[in-house]
Amino acid sequence: MKVQPFTPTEQDLIYDWAEKWIGLIDLINNVTGSDEVSEPPPPPTLFDEFQYISLRSWLLNHQEQFIPLWSAFYVDQDWSLNPTDINEYDGIPNKYLQNPFSLFYEAENLYRLAHQLELQNDISIWEPDEYVLARTRPVFLRLAQLSMELIDLMER
Repeated sequence: MKVQPFTPTEQDLIYDWAEKWIGLIDLINNVTGSDEVSEPPPPPTLFDEFQYISLRSWLLNHQEQFIPLWSAFYVDQDWSLNPTDINEYDGIPNKYLQNPFSLFYEAENLYRLAHQLELQNDISIWEPDEYVLARTRPVFLRLAQLSMELIDLMER
């Protein structure tokens, strides 16, 4: 099945969604540190938390309109025929296939997000586990790539 052409409003939403997603993964990467640094990163600042809350709010407020567009893309990719292919290849848990992005903005703040992603054991400290991050960062990047593939599909 081929996706029907997107309306200008849908196109704007797809562009905005991709921009917000890139902003969110950039923020998460910035506050969780780098594998090149041997010490834990400093805790998120109030500005970091504000940024996260702002991005989270936008994504939550627009996901109802975005999900049908993502689903059209999902069907176009034939993932619906064999959903385990994307799950195994991309590391995206099955429950998030409808909206895999939501895994990274359902938590109400960065500490809870780090705990939810199993980057740390407690929400009262800030010491992201680099081993877990090494497994999580490729998922961020794959979702960014999928966002770009959705834009490519939209522009066909």
